[in-house]
Amino acid sequence: MTQTALLDRLESEIRQLLEETRSQLAPLPAEALGSRPQPERWNALECFAHLNAHFDYFLPRIELAIHKSKARHWIPGEFRRQNWVGRMAIKAADPNNLGRTRKKSPKKIDPRRLQVRDHEVKAFLINCEMLLRLVQQARAVDLNRTTVKHFRWPGFRFMLGDLLEYMLMHAQRHFIQAREAALKS
Repeated sequence: MTQTALLDRLESEIRQLLEETRSQLAPLPAEALGSRPQPERWNALECFAHLNAHFDYFLPRIELAIHKSKARHWIPGEFRRQNWVGRMAIKAADPNNLGRTRKKSPKKIDPRRLQVRDHEVKAFLINCEMLLRLVQQARAVDLNRTTVKHFRWPGFRFMLGDLLEYMLMHAQRHFIQAREAALKS
């Protein structure tokens, strides 16, 4: 896949996610978003708190990586490569695998340990807008050479293309989970 094709797809899917969030979940009252579908499952606000914690870690690092890449004059390559860290993360976050396997969230982004606020959906929309801007900025850099450290394993690095795709798929996965939780209440 070319880098341009990847970024076009990501941009389109982020816009779709923003539209669905604004139309389906943003208008819901806090009671619907805060109700738990099952005792052991996350409610919609917890899903968004988890995503926002994830965004809070990665978005500034992505922005810095893009800035450094531009300063180094790393022009976009033609084709996108992947490393095994990115492939594994993307596979784990794939919304098509929702419900098949459950991964335990790291303590830093586990919503049971986070302070969940009533405005998590609004914060999620702001973070998605920022992700969209970063995808647009990534068009000026080489996705294969630009890397970002993994938060759980600092020795491992995401290639920028992998990380952007992972961020979107992770958001889509938890958006589906949040929508199901909010609509079951």
